[in-house]
Amino acid sequence: MGITTAAATAGRASLSDAPTARAPPPPPPPGFLSTLRDEVDMAHTDVPVIACCFVSGLCDSVAFNASSVFVSMQTGNTIFLALGTAHLPYGSSTLWLKALVSIAAFWLGCFAFGQTRRIGNKRKGTLALSFLVQAVLILVSAAVAQSRAVPAFALASLGSEATEAALRTFETNAMSLLPLSLMAFQFGGQIVTSRVLGLNEVPTNVLTSLYCDLLSDPLLFAPARANIKRNRRVVAIVLMVVGAILGAWCQKSRAGMPTALWIAGAVKMCIAAAWLTWKTKAQPVDEKGSKV
Repeated sequence: MGITTAAATAGRASLSDAPTARAPPPPPPPGFLSTLRDEVDMAHTDVPVIACCFVSGLCDSVAFNASSVFVSMQTGNTIFLALGTAHLPYGSSTLWLKALVSIAAFWLGCFAFGQTRRIGNKRKGTLALSFLVQAVLILVSAAVAQSRAVPAFALASLGSEATEAALRTFETNAMSLLPLSLMAFQFGGQIVTSRVLGLNEVPTNVLTSLYCDLLSDPLLFAPARANIKRNRRVVAIVLMVVGAILGAWCQKSRAGMPTALWIAGAVKMCIAAAWLTWKTKAQPVDEKGSKV
């Protein structure tokens, strides 16, 4: 009996002396650079995309006033290109060429920015870099316009003061194609982003489909919370029109055409910065707290 009690006591002592298992320490918080590889939380991603409609209005008002073509809405450019086969419209011998340059640059932009799927096109870093590039291209166009190196952008602000002879000189100036191609290229990236984020109801570059989808919506008059897509379409249309109006008044004022482009570039730069601090999409973790 005594031997059994002593053995039990010794067993309990050995168990109490054994080291207790401790839970692994929590993983350190991820660094800023590592968070750039995370995908963005899709909540409210419509806000920066809809803001791009404002940029489209600004840039297209500038491009059309300066060169009679668009850099965002490519439907009109396609018609201008078709008219060029019959040497129309009269008095615009190079309109087809400017339209072709804009279309080709837009195609290249869609292709180039579309390749972001290879590195995770919903990652914070990818989206931020995409909009940074877009912003830089618009700002370069603004700088070119500010320098008056492109006659089209300098003369368009003169209105009636620009003589017919001066306007004809811009028709054959190759430099007028530079800002057109830069802006059209970056707009390819803009529409790619709207597709990547699944916001097909806000293409950012065209109003025709927005008008159709809005007015044919069976829930057109539903409460705001019951029809989010309708709300996005309405805001997108308003922002594009407001952007075009602001661009027009900038060009008419002493601020001039470059100011509209500086504003557009600044908006894109703010969107790029916003992606850097965007909320990260929740990801599953393993037992050790590492992302799966």
